[in-house]
Amino acid sequence: MKKAKIILSFIIVILAAGIFGCGKKTENTDGGTIASKDYVYRMENLKVLPEGMNISEIVRAGNKMYAYGYTWMEDSQQSVLSFFELKEDGTLGSTYEIPLEEDVSVNVIEMDNSGDVYCIVNRYRSEAEGTEEYGDTEEAISYDEYFLIKMNLKGETVFSVNLNDIPEIQKVYEENGYCYVSDLLIIPEQGIYACIMDRIAKFDFDGNFLKMIQSEDSKNSLEYMSFTLLENGTVVSIIHKDDNMKVGRVDIEKGSVEEIYEIPGLTYEYSFYPGIRYDLYLVNMQGVYGYNFGDEDKTLLMSFVDSDFESYSLFSLIEINDKEFWALHADENTGLNVPAKFTKVEPEEIKDKKQITLAMVYTDWRVRQQVIEFNKANEDYRISIVDYNSLYGSESDYKAAYNRLNTDIVSGKVPDLLLVDGSLPIDSYVNKGLFEDLKPYIEKDEEFKLDQFMPNIIEAFSVDDKLYTLVPSYTIQSLAAKTADVGSERGWTIQEAMDVMGSKPDGIQFIANVNREEMMRNCMSMAGNQFIDWEKGTCNFNSDSFEKMMDFLKMFPEEVDASTFTDEYWMNYDSMWREDKVLTYMASLGSFRDYNNIEKGTFGEKITLIGFPSANEDGSVIVPDLQFAMSAKSGCKEGAWEFLRTFLTDEYQTENVTYSFPISIKRLEELAQEATQKPYYLDENNQKVEFDDTYYMSGVEITIPPMTEEEVEELKKQLYSFTQVSKNDEELLNIIQEETAPYFAGQKNAKDVANIIQSRAQIYVNENR
Repeated sequence: MKKAKIILSFIIVILAAGIFGCGKKTENTDGGTIASKDYVYRMENLKVLPEGMNISEIVRAGNKMYAYGYTWMEDSQQSVLSFFELKEDGTLGSTYEIPLEEDVSVNVIEMDNSGDVYCIVNRYRSEAEGTEEYGDTEEAISYDEYFLIKMNLKGETVFSVNLNDIPEIQKVYEENGYCYVSDLLIIPEQGIYACIMDRIAKFDFDGNFLKMIQSEDSKNSLEYMSFTLLENGTVVSIIHKDDNMKVGRVDIEKGSVEEIYEIPGLTYEYSFYPGIRYDLYLVNMQGVYGYNFGDEDKTLLMSFVDSDFESYSLFSLIEINDKEFWALHADENTGLNVPAKFTKVEPEEIKDKKQITLAMVYTDWRVRQQVIEFNKANEDYRISIVDYNSLYGSESDYKAAYNRLNTDIVSGKVPDLLLVDGSLPIDSYVNKGLFEDLKPYIEKDEEFKLDQFMPNIIEAFSVDDKLYTLVPSYTIQSLAAKTADVGSERGWTIQEAMDVMGSKPDGIQFIANVNREEMMRNCMSMAGNQFIDWEKGTCNFNSDSFEKMMDFLKMFPEEVDASTFTDEYWMNYDSMWREDKVLTYMASLGSFRDYNNIEKGTFGEKITLIGFPSANEDGSVIVPDLQFAMSAKSGCKEGAWEFLRTFLTDEYQTENVTYSFPISIKRLEELAQEATQKPYYLDENNQKVEFDDTYYMSGVEITIPPMTEEEVEELKKQLYSFTQVSKNDEELLNIIQEETAPYFAGQKNAKDVANIIQSRAQIYVNENR
């Protein structure tokens, strides 16, 4: 049976469980709720595959299922295509190995109901021939040949058709200058269909070419489509649109899309597979869903988090029956794709646990892993992730998930735990008393003491000595500059920055190639605290300092001239700071190594984290890597703390905080000591192998030595001194951008604009306190 080839991953990290209502909830006698048991599956890996085997796909052949993959055989120095029969009981049946010729790749594989294999084979050839122009000189002539091949599982060829020899296919090559075969469809009693560019070549079951099919539908080109044969014999295709994907019912003989169906949800997250109970199975990073054409919504069948499924996602799903399916997933140890059988677990087999809801805009992979580990180990509580982007995200409105989460929170629907996103109005939530003070939990915890953690980080995220959000790790964002240019003390005013710029040769850039909008964002995220105080509910935009800021921003272009990005520009890019072509560098520091590389690589001399120019002379900010809050009205505060505390343990701080600074002082000291030594990695024998950090400048490799003890101590001292938190308030930024536009266009003066912004910003603050 044909399955879709669309395997999609957007990054972005969007993993959730309990989607579309978070599953059923049962009231518990002590006021909590019982975690859902309706979407739990048990996974059993097939453990008898050859070592190092990476499975490509699972295919159905009548009543049988096969997984196939490629292996390199050292003894014969040959690549082998291997097929493994997957039995319904989760065991391995027969195994078949088919040696492949040199310079051959198998692009598409399908199987018919009798178990024969159909594939598109690409043979790459390179020959040398003399030319009249160069006499006897030989130059390489390379070309691709495509073959449609049918063979049995023993590797015996039934037929082989050279597609390049078919005039209709050769014409496609001549029209486009190239040709490729993207898909293959085997339809019983109809024929073999090969998708070639925007056309379909039809063959009979003896390999005879019958006709070329080309759609006359200009809106739905066959090119780039992936075809799927459903259980009922219907052919459908995934159609890519600008803002989403749709499913089209295809008349394969006409090459036309006859009917188009909307797919619910964020379609670019899904991979699609034909089903038995449902027309299609949809798989994203939250779980597996069933979907029938015409339905308004999909049906959640398996929640990855509820099932303690640790892999990123699964793919190549083949249904066995209404409670079992085969699928591939990446093994957590080897990273190789392995087949696994998934079986539905009946609710009565699952122990009752109190449910704790953890809401977020997008699921962070690290948090998801911690949730699964917690759920496995804790006997009383279970975390349910509510991913708002998965639930309410829109491919046409990037703010839809933010807006829905904010609406729920301000209306009183506060989850037990919240993974804080920088774009949410956290100050407003704190002022409304929505969050629990976490400081007493740390103080009462037998394993922790407050003085084990960076005091300035605790202070920065506290209000009136109450810690409303927990930040296990963080980065520092600042502007770095040569100490020789700006001095050794952190912080400068707008006037001081302009004076330094004025002392430099004409043409020097303040920051490399940024436009005015980017600088405005930098200003408000790194130095916005000088204009707004959420604790007091006051604004300070009608001030000389903001007028000077507008004057400073006016120096930057509305758009960066793209013509400056020449080959010469990129060739000399890494040397611009050393050669005084750029004054400052936007530094995002998550390690001692980051600082060392900027100082000894980018600048090549002593630097100062001077920060963004501001009236309070403190334009450096703490950027939370992760940030959590607990609802003040949660019915499971003890359980919520049991989860939050895992992020403060030595184990987590050591093993999971890798690209940011830890809040643990003990771990920071360990990293400081490591910074005085060469970096290293562990080889296959778990032995340290040291290497040098390097920086490339104009094609020359520069070795960066480790930090000295003095340099480490100096940076540590700075890390204890940062107290401002980065702010990303889109609503406030929109107000400022709207009102400053007439000033930058020369239509209004700075004072009038500052007064208008002051009025609008104060109203915004008052409404959101």
